[in-house]
Amino acid sequence: MANLPNYIIMSGLALSIFGLSSIIASAPSAFAQATQGITISAGNSSFVPLTNTDANQVRVNIEYTVEDESLNNQMINAVMAVFAPNGTLLRTTSFPSGFTAQADGGIETLRTAFPDKSLTSVTANVTLTDLSKTRSISNVLTVHLELEQTPTVNSLLGSRPSLQN
Repeated sequence: MANLPNYIIMSGLALSIFGLSSIIASAPSAFAQATQGITISAGNSSFVPLTNTDANQVRVNIEYTVEDESLNNQMINAVMAVFAPNGTLLRTTSFPSGFTAQADGGIETLRTAFPDKSLTSVTANVTLTDLSKTRSISNVLTVHLELEQTPTVNSLLGSRPSLQN
């Protein structure tokens, strides 16, 4: 009987910890940030050698849907950060003057080029921002891209018979 008060205290403490751990476990959903206002997804994207210069180009098409009606027809921007396979930031690019968020959504294309021909893959992180690029208004889209090979004249001709006289 002498241990009964200790047992009650220990049981109460265990229940309190269990209850607290349940609250903490559900906290991320309770305190999760509301939707950002615009949802973006990847469209057709590429990492290709340029034919008119000695560089490779990253091109990411983003498809967006406006969730927050207050952003309809507002000027916004997009930021693309491109990383090397080892995680080094290579370049950050955006639209010089932004673009208008269409109420029914749309597609925007971000491009940048690298003179470093040794890169065979890159990762691009894209997010939509306010016009001044100080506040994110969309999810972050991550796109992993492998360098595509430039088709040669012979590969374009395929197995066409050669012309002979």
